[in-house]
Amino acid sequence: DGSFTYGPVDWEDRIVGDLTTNPNPSFVGQRINNLFFYRNRLGFLSNEAVVLSRAGDYFNFWVTTALPVTDDDPIDITASSIRPVNHRYVRPASVGLVLFSDTEQFILTTDADILSPKTTKINELSSYECDDLVEAVNMGTSLAFVSKTPLFTRLYELSQISTDRPPEMSEQTKIVPELIPESITSLIASPALSLVCLGTAGSNVVYQYRFLDQGQQRASSWYKWELTGTLLDQFFDANTYYAVVTDGTNVFVQSYDLTQANEEGFLTLPTGEKTDICLDIWDVNPYRTYDSSADTTRIFLPYDHISGKTFSVLLLGGYIGDSGALASESVGAVLYPTVEVSAGGYYVDVDGDYRGRDLLIGYVYTMTVELPKFFVTTAEGQTATSDFTSDLIIHRVKVSTGLSGPVKYDVSITGRPEWSNTIEATAPNSYNLNNVNMSADAIHTVPIYQRNENLTFKIIGDTPFPVSLLSLNWEGKYNTGFYRR
Repeated sequence: DGSFTYGPVDWEDRIVGDLTTNPNPSFVGQRINNLFFYRNRLGFLSNEAVVLSRAGDYFNFWVTTALPVTDDDPIDITASSIRPVNHRYVRPASVGLVLFSDTEQFILTTDADILSPKTTKINELSSYECDDLVEAVNMGTSLAFVSKTPLFTRLYELSQISTDRPPEMSEQTKIVPELIPESITSLIASPALSLVCLGTAGSNVVYQYRFLDQGQQRASSWYKWELTGTLLDQFFDANTYYAVVTDGTNVFVQSYDLTQANEEGFLTLPTGEKTDICLDIWDVNPYRTYDSSADTTRIFLPYDHISGKTFSVLLLGGYIGDSGALASESVGAVLYPTVEVSAGGYYVDVDGDYRGRDLLIGYVYTMTVELPKFFVTTAEGQTATSDFTSDLIIHRVKVSTGLSGPVKYDVSITGRPEWSNTIEATAPNSYNLNNVNMSADAIHTVPIYQRNENLTFKIIGDTPFPVSLLSLNWEGKYNTGFYRR
């Protein structure tokens, strides 16, 4: 019913035997590193010892008789190794309980159906260093934990956990060895979303690893987010990622729906596609007033303004609840007004009468994809070989997009000023008036004409509209220099 009790525990007393026949649990007088529940028992981690209570009797760590050992007696077992063992945290697996110590991983298992002190044993799984403060997470059928170097953090995945053979260990940060700093304090995962998120308390950046298992192969990607505030805590709930952040004076919870854009989105194209906007802390139809003398609409922010962020207003034009009636103002107009403050709170003023009309507000965030160097690549089966030594001049890059708004391309050439090219989703004279500036699909051609080694290419989305990237091709002149390899 949602009620709970918080207070000291009434621990059971020893009723039979003495310190010899019924000794104290191993954690008495020692440091307790962690607590957990496993197989209907309350467990303690203390140095190299794993202590489990009586089955179903969580606060009882004494045997019922000093003569025989019963199946529901408490379990007190230690792990042995050539190095000192100090258990930090545990994660359950299908074959047992995985124990994470500073330099090794163990598994607590039983050969019988019942977990009892007569059948429980601890075996070594692997020998990897893991951080003592950032607990491991469950990725569905595998476990993930972090290991830190003086400068960076590595993410390891422990899979194929078994009692009769070594597990498979993969370093998922191998392709981005210098992306994640060593200051990480939080690690969470959502098996349903195939997503792992790492963050640092006091920082506004979180790092995410998203993967898709396809049989024996996995497609994955790393990226980072900048939150509108500094992180305090983070967690998943169903398909939503939550971040508890602070802006210095206020503490608030931000939610991010990580599913694809819903089919009941606020933006509708003439072809019928629907999608949502891409804004931080966005709000639909906030409170507003109209000044007839100045012909301006004052829109009030439902929260305090965040300095350093670009505030945007998206005017949809149609009347609320009337999808068929369009106003004379453009549908999908994007404005960037200056946020003002008064006794009534924060507000922005926009020209025109927008009482009762759909509009959305929020803060613009920038999506940046920096592509690696372009090389001629030859694929053979599951492997690919790139030609790093031949002469390659990139003439143009063609980017295929899905449901997208304006897209910006930044081209940096060594020794020359940076050049940017913003391509609108719909070209002039090719779209209907009073419609959202988006297209269901397009191919953008970006002129380059530069040697591949001198080129840095970025794809940027910095508007309230989404950017959907489908594929990319380049065209150029390839010269092997008459060498044969």
